Parts: sequence; C-alpha cells; structure tokens
Amino acid sequence: MTSQRVKMVAAAADLIARKGVAGTSIGDVLAAADAPRGSVYHHFPRGRAEVIGAAVERGAARLDDVITQGARVSPSDAVADMTSMWRRMLTDSDFEVGSIVAAAALARDAAPNAANIAAARYVRWEQLLSVSLRAHGFDTDQALSVADTVLAALEGAVILCRARQSVEPLDRVADQLQQMVRSPAGR
Repeated sequence: MTSQRVKMVAAAADLIARKGVAGTSIGDVLAAADAPRGSVYHHFPRGRAEVIGAAVERGAARLDDVITQGARVSPSDAVADMTSMWRRMLTDSDFEVGSIVAAAALARDAAPNAANIAAARYVRWEQLLSVSLRAHGFDTDQALSVADTVLAALEGAVILCRARQSVEPLDRVADQLQQMVRSPAGR
C-alpha cells in the first residue's frame, strides 16, 4: 500500500469514527490526508465506497487484534483489553471517537459494502469470544449469548461515554461484563 493511500485510509477511518459514514466526504478525507483530488481515483478506482470500505477494514483490524490476543488468554482478558483500548481512544480523542464498525453497520443504505464488512467483523468477534468462553467452561449457547452481550454492551458503553463525556459508563459496564465472563455457573 502506498503512503498516500495509507494516509487517506487512516484519515477516512478517523473521520468515520468521529462523524460517521454520512458525515465523511471525500473532500474531508483529502483535506485530512493532505492529498490531491486526483489521488482518490488513482488509489481507489471505485471512489468513495472503496475508501470507506478500506477505512472500516483498518478500524476493525485494530479491535480484531485486541480481541484475538485477549481471547487467547481468557474471556476476562479479552474484556479487559477491549475496555482498555476504548478508554484510551475515548480519552485521547476527548470523547470524539466512537466505533467505526458501529458507524459502518448503521450506514447500510449509504455504504452497503462497509455495512457488510461491519457485519462480518461482528460475527468474527462473536466467534473469537465464544471460543474463548467455551474453553473456560461455557456451553455453546451460553458462549454465543455472552459473546453477543459483551459486544453489544461495550459498543453501547462507548456511545454513553461520548454522550456523557466520561468513561464512567465504560467502567461500570466492564465491571459487569467481567463478572459475566468469569464463570458459567448459575447461567
């Protein structure tokens, strides 16, 4: 990947995480990447849809790495690692950055390819978490249910944090999730 393309993808990922898919224009991407207008179709022959798709892939890859590494150790580590990543991203951006994957999932009409990428990543994360949960005593149905709860709760916590300009919702949700993923007993 050329450095100009990398800059454009990074700029688009940042803009989508801050403003959503609908709020991210090619002009904004070019300005943020300090790229000339002609570079869009040179690097992205399919235009905006390709830029947005590449940006969602880039943003999703970050969380993919976090979940994969944490889930290899334990579900508790996966939750702790995801929480830590989100806490850092929220506070470093002064609560301006949200989930690029959630933004893409909500943009099915405007960016169906990006929404498909988001859907595939959510399925992948559910599977990574459920494998880890099964390895730690959860049965298959419990593991899938808890994995979905973890993903939904953390995505929701990020929205609450942005709205309240505080990491308190994330911390409270993470505490509840830690209790949930530690033991299948009583479920």
